[in-house]
Amino acid sequence: MGFGENLHNELVFQNIQIKELSVRTGIKKSTLDKYLSGNKSQPNVENAVKIAETLGVSVEYLVKGVCVSETTRGCELSSENRTLMEQYNRLTEFNKQTIQELTQSLLRRQ
Repeated sequence: MGFGENLHNELVFQNIQIKELSVRTGIKKSTLDKYLSGNKSQPNVENAVKIAETLGVSVEYLVKGVCVSETTRGCELSSENRTLMEQYNRLTEFNKQTIQELTQSLLRRQ
């Protein structure tokens, strides 16, 4: 995976729109769109750092999809766990509460 795909996955994971990332980083939306387009457009170092800091992940994670350390957020989850989190983040608050209660119930049964 490249920068654009890793950035896209992180935005989905954190439920952040491109417009919001633009506001938070000060990087033009059109520039972020280029990074996400998959046409091999890469950010300069300054923009990569701004994006990584804003998302709370490492630059290396965005560029290579790998972790610098076990504690870097966005790196510690397996692909399966990230998918579960992405699905969970799309639920209504009521359904999130239902999932939490079900999980607690299942853990008590173990």
